[in-house]
Amino acid sequence: MIFWAAILAGGLFIWIAIKLGFYETWVIFFNSVISIYLAIFLTPVMIDKIPSASEIPCGEAFTLLVLSVGTFLILYGISYVFLTGQYKVSFPKTFDILFAGVLGFFTGFLVLSFAALIITTTPIARNRLISGLGFNRQSQHTNIAYICRWCDMVNSLVSFPDNQITTEQTINQLIDSIQAEKTGEETESNQTGKPNDVNQPEDTRIAPSI
Repeated sequence: MIFWAAILAGGLFIWIAIKLGFYETWVIFFNSVISIYLAIFLTPVMIDKIPSASEIPCGEAFTLLVLSVGTFLILYGISYVFLTGQYKVSFPKTFDILFAGVLGFFTGFLVLSFAALIITTTPIARNRLISGLGFNRQSQHTNIAYICRWCDMVNSLVSFPDNQITTEQTINQLIDSIQAEKTGEETESNQTGKPNDVNQPEDTRIAPSI
């Protein structure tokens, strides 16, 4: 279901992109890719360096959201000051409509796929109904692969040559660490809960006969 929702989001962004034009759409798409890349690769670092970031409810998802939105706003502000707000680039109408629509679809599919990934890292995704709607790793295989394709392109340009860490590995490590943490909390809760305490003495009182 998430795949088709991303298709619909891409269709909506096509209409928006045609209104904006290829130049502005390219800026939005580029900023979106960079923002999502930084959010994915910096979230494990933030959680490791700042443990309190993951101690709050939905801490990992909140970190992903804040990093991606914050980075996008900063990049879009810089782009507006130095590019889109200063220069207007004109293209032939056919080129402008066609390629703006393509980039708009790419952007919509990417944004919704990333939003679904954020929801997957929250406890609500463990609900059977929510998981059945596609908010799980297995159902989002195509969407995650699409995110990884663009982020790996950025990673190949900005990372060191000997860096073998891929976007898919980073996402899997993040989801696995969240699941392991939640499983550990549930196990500890079951072991310390009074209803499940095997050492609790049994009630040996004899009921009075009538």
